[in-house]
Amino acid sequence: MKRAELFHPRVFNDKEWAEGYYKRNAKNITRVGKRLAAVLKRAGFEGGKIFDSGCGFGAVAIELARTFPEAEIIGVDLGLPLLDLGRSLAEQAGVGDQITLLEGDVQKLDYAADSFDLVVNSFMAHIVEDPVTMFNEIERVTKPDGRIMITDLRRIWLGVFIKKLKTPYTLDEGKSVISKSNIRPGKCLKGPFWWDYMAGID
Repeated sequence: MKRAELFHPRVFNDKEWAEGYYKRNAKNITRVGKRLAAVLKRAGFEGGKIFDSGCGFGAVAIELARTFPEAEIIGVDLGLPLLDLGRSLAEQAGVGDQITLLEGDVQKLDYAADSFDLVVNSFMAHIVEDPVTMFNEIERVTKPDGRIMITDLRRIWLGVFIKKLKTPYTLDEGKSVISKSNIRPGKCLKGPFWWDYMAGID
């Protein structure tokens, strides 16, 4: 099945669209946050400075904050309505003091090299114009002994019926995009509807 063009904007700056996106996806993305947090816990991660590259409405950041109460989390996104929503959700979850959500371009980060112990990137690979540049920036801001967690939807045959599963990369395509970047060695995994790339996580 050929990859389809995005059916939504790359940047969710329309408030109505952003709120609809949240309502449709909040439960699923929260589950992703719980899954990533569980993987980190098993790998012995205890906290530190975490960066959420393309944080959206902050669901992953919130789950990481709940699991690692000593962590300091910064997230960036270009969707201003999503950031506003994420700040409100973080306060409601009682982790607003741990999380800072800011306007920022994942393809051009305003952070020094080697700044973060962990960088997470969720559902962005198929949305940004230049995923290779985004991955290079992720690598740049991650500490040499830091960890990287990338996850995205995976294009599968169900895309015939579910529109959002027709626009992402297949696992092999995701591997190909990763291989063109400077990102450190890691492992690719796949789930029923997603693929992961994880580095520094055994």
